[in-house]
Amino acid sequence: MKYLHYVLSTLCLMAFVSCNEDPEFFTLESHPDEMHIKSSVESVVLNKGIANQEAITFTWDAASSPLSSADEVTYKLCFYPTAMKDDKSDYIDVGTNRTLTLTHDQLNSMVAKWALPGMPVNVTAQVLSNVHNESKYVKPEVSTVEFTATGYEKYPVSLFMTITDDAGNVSSQRLEQRQLGTGIYEVSFNMVPCNFHFTTTAEPYPAYGSAGGDKLEYVIDGNIKEFRNDAVGMRTIIVDTNPEYNDCRVLNIVQLPTPGLIWICGNGCSVGWNTNTSSGRMEMVGTVREPYLYAWTGDFTAGGEFKIGLGNGWGDQFFYAPVANADPLTNHELPMYRFQDDGGDLKWVPSVSGRYTLTLCLLADDMWTKFEPAN
Repeated sequence: MKYLHYVLSTLCLMAFVSCNEDPEFFTLESHPDEMHIKSSVESVVLNKGIANQEAITFTWDAASSPLSSADEVTYKLCFYPTAMKDDKSDYIDVGTNRTLTLTHDQLNSMVAKWALPGMPVNVTAQVLSNVHNESKYVKPEVSTVEFTATGYEKYPVSLFMTITDDAGNVSSQRLEQRQLGTGIYEVSFNMVPCNFHFTTTAEPYPAYGSAGGDKLEYVIDGNIKEFRNDAVGMRTIIVDTNPEYNDCRVLNIVQLPTPGLIWICGNGCSVGWNTNTSSGRMEMVGTVREPYLYAWTGDFTAGGEFKIGLGNGWGDQFFYAPVANADPLTNHELPMYRFQDDGGDLKWVPSVSGRYTLTLCLLADDMWTKFEPAN
């Protein structure tokens, strides 16, 4: 009996010890760094004036497959602030290449998330190797290198337009972003013949001058080439500082009697003969580059009529059809808005029924409509 008690006690003790041991998990075999990634510079001050030029290049040695020399090895890189390893950028896949070059703009887009403009930040570049083997997964090799980067302000909140009219008078206009973070700026005011350029602060530099036509030239010192305007009257200036456009446009956008107020009504649409309703309100649908596009999506009825109002009731101004019973499906003219007595109560009459989108382009020099099935 004593022996039996001893055996049971021993088994219980063994079970207790076993339960308190750390469990063993499967781990992938790590491989030493064969890549030894290198940076072309230890420190880089990014420059908006040469945004599309090379800022930094990374190179590394080839990684090998521990399984077969026939396995293909590909690479991808990410970047993160050295002090915040979890704040990684998206990976950049470079395939079998063993080099990556970033422009000032590309690197600045990352650095801007980690530090204020003009503030140096220590950055780690990390390259991973991926072995492509049909039967077995190989843990990627990792290689890192550190460098210091100082970024610039890509999109200031505002731009300042410096205007010199033909009489020599100098004035200024402030351009705002309709949507912050887009780098697209806008202002509307009465213009006279003048020369103009833009600055990013109250100081003379940095500035945007003319690179010819409507293109911008970013200038950090020296001569600033002026844009020229010969138009008279209300104009909208839209400056797009993004590399794919990098332009300045002087647009003649139709100035609505009440800014932003535009609505559809009639028995040719689901709104009916009701003025200035929320269900009939047309919305601005263009990008921030195109604040002159408005549209309404809804149900249209063949044979019914509609027109487009710009005030609170029937006595206000409307967009009328170019001719009586114009079919929006085939006639895309859009005359300037007017009062009814200035040309008659001309309405559009759709030839089709269903859910459609009616779009208006309110560029005074190129007004048109579009009528197409809604998605």
